Amino acid sequence: MLQRRFIHLFNVLSGREFYRRNKHNSKRLWKRGFVFLPWYLIGVVFAVLDLFFLGYLTQAIMQITQRNGRKLTTQELELFSTLTDDTSYLKTVRVYEKSWVAKFGAWMNRRNSLGLGLANTVHFSREIDSAKSPSDCRWLVHEVAHTLQFKYRGLIYIPECLAAQQFSGYTFGGKQTLKLAKKLRAFNPEQQADIFVVMQLSNLESAIREEVKKGNW
Repeated sequence: MLQRRFIHLFNVLSGREFYRRNKHNSKRLWKRGFVFLPWYLIGVVFAVLDLFFLGYLTQAIMQITQRNGRKLTTQELELFSTLTDDTSYLKTVRVYEKSWVAKFGAWMNRRNSLGLGLANTVHFSREIDSAKSPSDCRWLVHEVAHTLQFKYRGLIYIPECLAAQQFSGYTFGGKQTLKLAKKLRAFNPEQQADIFVVMQLSNLESAIREEVKKGNW
């Protein structure tokens, strides 16, 4: 685990983590240049904090500051049974509905509702019903994908997500792109999370599905 964190720190310092994920992102060079410096600075800070396992400390803080946390239900874990071999890890993920973190984020972004994956915790500004609501189910799958990104890549996915939301977006090209794409790491974290949803909804077989199973986020 610690060795993986050092590798990520090296990749961030070299700029490799930023450029390797731009194949399916904005091709406007000014956008990439504009976002690179703040991404780089924040990314280095997060990569260093990862060495001190700050992400896992986050879960402990959430358990202290919030009382409505729960584990993924058996039915929710079943959603990922054909997607990943990380079931044991997903059993450690905590879900917080009506989370003050998500409510604050919704207020900051002037949105009615908001969900986010923060380290190995998932936060929603309202209650969800993944069993009865297809949209809530897709929402949950998307946010759980971010917890897997944290497991394999550390907190660096957070500044990448913020950059993607502002400059690249969530669109990855649909199923046709997935049939041709070979590397999951060519996509930004938000695109990856939406790919995770598509994989959960379909039986599409591709190299990307194998990448997900291997944890090559």
